[in-house]
Amino acid sequence: MSEIIKEMGLRLFKEPDAAASLPAVEAAILLASAAWNAALGDHGLRDQHREMLKKLDWGGSQPWPELVSTDTDGLIAGLIEYKQARHPDDRRRIVAAETSSDGNVRVHWVEEDKVVAATFGSRTSNATAAIARSGYPIAEKLVARMKREVRGKVVDLKSAIAGRAAAEELQRTVVSREGLAAFHPAHAAYVYAQNQVSVMSEQLTALGEMAPFVDIVSKAEDLYMPSGPPMSPLTMSYFTCWAFFDACVEPTNETIGTTVLEVGAAFGMHAELLRLIRLMQESRMGLYAHEGTEGDLIILRELATDAVCHAIVPSGYRGQRGELWYARVLPSPIPGGSEHVVLTTPYVLLKPGIHEWQAYLRRTLPDAPKQARIDANERHMKYGPTRTYWNDFVFEGYVNHRTGAIYLAGLPDVPESRPHSQVNSRRFRR
Repeated sequence: MSEIIKEMGLRLFKEPDAAASLPAVEAAILLASAAWNAALGDHGLRDQHREMLKKLDWGGSQPWPELVSTDTDGLIAGLIEYKQARHPDDRRRIVAAETSSDGNVRVHWVEEDKVVAATFGSRTSNATAAIARSGYPIAEKLVARMKREVRGKVVDLKSAIAGRAAAEELQRTVVSREGLAAFHPAHAAYVYAQNQVSVMSEQLTALGEMAPFVDIVSKAEDLYMPSGPPMSPLTMSYFTCWAFFDACVEPTNETIGTTVLEVGAAFGMHAELLRLIRLMQESRMGLYAHEGTEGDLIILRELATDAVCHAIVPSGYRGQRGELWYARVLPSPIPGGSEHVVLTTPYVLLKPGIHEWQAYLRRTLPDAPKQARIDANERHMKYGPTRTYWNDFVFEGYVNHRTGAIYLAGLPDVPESRPHSQVNSRRFRR
């Protein structure tokens, strides 16, 4: 295992045959380990690698001059493909890696619930400590418990994952092939994946390890009564995505979605379904400017990143150029496809206008290089400063609705601007 990870790490060097510095070796091993686990469906290390790299103590040195790129996401993606091509059947999962002062590497992995350690000396490197802290503890406990149980829920879950007969009652809730035929192909893929997540979530949340998620989602259901207008501006499409993929348990930001991915990878979920669920887990709401149409597609530009996409809108709302949308936009689920999918009913932001929203982003996101601002925007839009931040914004900003769209007003950090904020409610009572 150590030799395989070294082999993968060497692919990241500009000059693989040259002597390498310890920072470059440690960074390469960290990225190779993240790629290896991600290829198995365990994205804990991949999701946290930037923060972990920042914490490594290299005494002022940097690894990047020796590596082929500073784009760590791209480096990991390339190594995932390498692992899948060269070692497709190797299911060992890395739990730690260490690098000696002379650059030697030893990898520790899990195989059939048994940790295999290959240690040397007394020195534990930066990378060792970082990898040992990664992962999702709730999911790890759940998978370990399930593997200890020979019968019962494990058998049911494996059947549910495979889509076979043991979970018939729940599987009947998954949209049929005939039903999917009515959707645009890009939308149909996500509908099917989300239905499967719902099936697994219902089974998994019956287990004690999932209690933190049950508590978060149950309280939110009581507070917001998600159903769509006029009962609640939180539609089921919005709330379900939030509950599965955004409502997290700190400090590792575990969600029901990451747990489904861990369990699915451990018990043989099809790689294509894992890929679709991963795209949904990585998604988040965003702030977009409507920039016109192109055939059946809506052209959207994200305010924080200026990224432009052409998207289908399954709700049927086409909107108008110049509108601002708060929506969850996912990339095409079809490899090589270009049509994004607005998965939730669009929230149209009536007021304030684009200049006020740009000012909001300026005071919310750090004054930092572009990539740092993009990363900060990802975190802010997915998790918010508080768990209920964006839910409160939707709930308190509701103005009106029409078929396929819901209208909001106000800013998330200015309570007085939202029609139904507590501040305005108190004023009304007076």
